[in-house]
Amino acid sequence: MPVFNWTALKPNQISGTVFSELDDERVLQVGGGPRSFKTKAQGPALDLLCPKSKGTQRAAAKVTLLEANRAKNLAITLRKAGRGPEEICRAIHTFDLATLPVDFVECLMRFVPTEAEVKALRQYERERKPLEELSAEDRFMLHFSKVERLPQRMAIMAFLGNFADNLQMLTPQLNAIIAASASVKSSQKLKQMLEIILALGNYMNSSKRGAVYGFKLQSLDLLLDTKSTDRKLTLLHFIALTVREKYPELATFWQELHFVEKAAAVSLENVLLDCGLHDSSVLRSFLAGSESKLERLQKDARTAEDAYNAVVRYFGESPKTTPPSVFFPVFARFIHSYKDAEQENETRKKQEEVMREKLLAQEAKKQEKRNKWQQQELIAELRRRQAKEHRPVYEGKDGTIEDIITALKSVPFTARTAKRGSRFFCEPAHHEESGS
Repeated sequence: MPVFNWTALKPNQISGTVFSELDDERVLQVGGGPRSFKTKAQGPALDLLCPKSKGTQRAAAKVTLLEANRAKNLAITLRKAGRGPEEICRAIHTFDLATLPVDFVECLMRFVPTEAEVKALRQYERERKPLEELSAEDRFMLHFSKVERLPQRMAIMAFLGNFADNLQMLTPQLNAIIAASASVKSSQKLKQMLEIILALGNYMNSSKRGAVYGFKLQSLDLLLDTKSTDRKLTLLHFIALTVREKYPELATFWQELHFVEKAAAVSLENVLLDCGLHDSSVLRSFLAGSESKLERLQKDARTAEDAYNAVVRYFGESPKTTPPSVFFPVFARFIHSYKDAEQENETRKKQEEVMREKLLAQEAKKQEKRNKWQQQELIAELRRRQAKEHRPVYEGKDGTIEDIITALKSVPFTARTAKRGSRFFCEPAHHEESGS
């Protein structure tokens, strides 16, 4: 028959459910149904009607006190170890990392018994119920819960197994906290930037609120949310413009803040916890050859803690409520936003210059057209004036020149003199010689 890929409930999960009230054998006794799913290649049908009391009857249900998913995950983890409960617990007692590899220890740390689980297991024992009826996971948890100072022992084992890696990992983290704390606290440019922000904030709030003497660092995130009346400029953009114009030496204030982003990723509490495990006498005996490295790590941890506490208090915050993962990201975001604001201001300035040049070019073109038109008008006017001032005589009102021209046309032309006689033009008198 084809397989029905359901997800089966464990026997101990049936109690109290609808399935405890069902009788599947009665259905099979009716026959028919399932046989229709049989394929030719599967051969003869199985005897589905065999009673459960025969050799194939269900295994006796085991008692489990653990939550189903937790028990399942614990079973998977224990299979990886390939060791019994007694051997595992003995290795934890003796910090035996040869028997229990550190990766298995770290997986097993997730199954440290809870208070409710311990209470249920102790109750089961007090009632003198048979331990063999407990599931394998519950029997392991019973042994596991009796290991003295179990969480501390497992933490020490994990620290031992990861000591070399931790040394390489924790030292840079501590150095980042120290450097970031010192640079933020000593930066004069950052102090002046905060001074500018305080002054602008008090000025903006002067009509509605009284002046304040300081603000929470989280307020730096609000600089981008506060916009000008025309909604074109945020307060941070205005601050960047003001700094660039009046306090240019502060424009690179972020260069004085070192390792801020790296420090923001450090969980100082966990680092200090890891560095503090050296107080265990057992751990000291295990780390006899690495004592100097551990002491140096411990010293760096104290320096980092002191430096961080000092800088947090310096900015009006509490080290207890403001871890590095909250404190340093404020500055990281402020630096990032400030750089963006400067870049956007520069981009807007270039766009305005391009627009201004375009408008000037358009205005120059219009002016050129106006000048050309005015020039043409002036030339036309000059020509009109010149024509009026240099008009010929024949254009006079008395018509004298026209009369002369008409008379000339009416006088005969003489070849000898090549001149016309005229009453208007008289030639000098010529006397003929005698005998001519």
